[in-house]
Amino acid sequence: MTPTRPMNGRGYGGMEDDDNRRGPERDETDTDLFRQLVGHLVADGDGRAAAAGRQARRTFAEMTPGTTRQPVLLLTRPLTFTPTAPAGPVAGRQCTSCQGAGGRTVDTSSAGVTRQHWQSCTPCGGTGVAR
Repeated sequence: MTPTRPMNGRGYGGMEDDDNRRGPERDETDTDLFRQLVGHLVADGDGRAAAAGRQARRTFAEMTPGTTRQPVLLLTRPLTFTPTAPAGPVAGRQCTSCQGAGGRTVDTSSAGVTRQHWQSCTPCGGTGVAR
């Protein structure tokens, strides 16, 4: 048995292409009616709380006093920077090799063609600060 082929080379008879031409569909929460309904519910709840001499709870701490939340999961490791060279007596001052620029422009122009590139300073690692 041979597998069936889409109609005229168009999957699902062109329904997918037609759907793509229409663009994204609006979400049901995207309507003004939904916003009005939620606004009325909030106003009603606030009114009932005020009538009872209370204020509507808005934060997690107000809704569940005494409970603590689970800490946020961090998916990255903390970065620790280790200098590549030991700090000398001038550490933290301007690098004397590049005068604080972090490197220099190297000109390799010849035969009427201008060529320049940036070369990082090796002693300071391109930071411009002496170590």
